Amino acid sequence: MNLTFKSFEKLPEDAKFIRTTVFVDEQGFVDEFDENDERAIHILMYLNKKAIGTSRIIYSKEHNCYVIGRFAILKEFRKQGYGKNLMDFTEKEIIRRYGHVQIGVSAQERVKDFYQKVGFSLTDEKYLDQDCPHVFMTKGL
Repeated sequence: MNLTFKSFEKLPEDAKFIRTTVFVDEQGFVDEFDENDERAIHILMYLNKKAIGTSRIIYSKEHNCYVIGRFAILKEFRKQGYGKNLMDFTEKEIIRRYGHVQIGVSAQERVKDFYQKVGFSLTDEKYLDQDCPHVFMTKGL
């Protein structure tokens, strides 16, 4: 298994493909791409040179922290530990670029257990994003 990671200043095609596959095709989201993509750091995870996961990092003035978003693993690679690998690299990238800071994630409520397993704590902030229940979660690095 050859797992590698890359970070990008612009949204790469492989990240667009993964996000479209996961969020648009599988989950039915319509407004997947937004103005945050232009200012985000984008992360890609490759298994044997095939892009299988992505995330992005943006600074949120509203939450006063760096937020990990658009976190996605292609369906055939889920439940195999790759999500933790992607989160570990994304957090290391935040530390490398910005130091030890508070981070957050806008988590779909149905996968909040994953984020809790990797150290995030629930806040009281619950909301709908395109009719999908979300919770905001935080963690200190």
